[in-house]
Amino acid sequence: MLADEKIWVHVYERPGSELVFVNLHDNENTCVEAAMLFLASHGGRLIELRHGRGREVVIRRAGRMYPFDPNRMFSIKGLRKSLAHFNDISDDDLDLASGFASEVIDLIAPTKGIPVIAIHNNSPGKLTIRDFMPGEWYGPDAQAVHTAPNRDPDDFFFTNSTWLYESLAGLDHNVALMAERPPDHGTLGNYINNLGGLYIIVEAEHGHIQEQTLMLEDLGSLLRNR
Repeated sequence: MLADEKIWVHVYERPGSELVFVNLHDNENTCVEAAMLFLASHGGRLIELRHGRGREVVIRRAGRMYPFDPNRMFSIKGLRKSLAHFNDISDDDLDLASGFASEVIDLIAPTKGIPVIAIHNNSPGKLTIRDFMPGEWYGPDAQAVHTAPNRDPDDFFFTNSTWLYESLAGLDHNVALMAERPPDHGTLGNYINNLGGLYIIVEAEHGHIQEQTLMLEDLGSLLRNR
């Protein structure tokens, strides 16, 4: 409960793999479908937030809404900025949201060596691999970028692993490598990276189920071989 707002956190598990998939945005569902197909074939764990509010999670108190981006809640700096983007913030809001973030982390149970895979979807042209190039919106977050001319720029990987970056680039996927000291946005990636864990984003355009399924298959194959 976030004050008067109820959030469901669904956890799906199937034996066969230790991979952990996380879906933080309730309006990004192609990636959930692709992850469920992966779990059916290979096993793993999927953690999915559901609340019916779209991208943002909402604290609801006395009929008022205090939304925040659940992929900005994993540091106080990121959480404060996300809450302030929509409303004036209070210590109660920060405490509720940071407590919720801690509960999600407990479910993810990040362990060094076990990959945490954030699955996302985007709208055409709204977020692409090109946004990680130097001088672009997420340029400070990346130290290297590989663009694949034969793939849709909306479909890409982002990781903090050099070997995985090189391997995915070798398969000619769009992929960006996290900067050594990325800005603190309060993302799940920031959190896992600070723990020294392995983190991967698998991002694809809404409706690109075939593309995102193949991306997960390629990623899974690389991780198994490793």
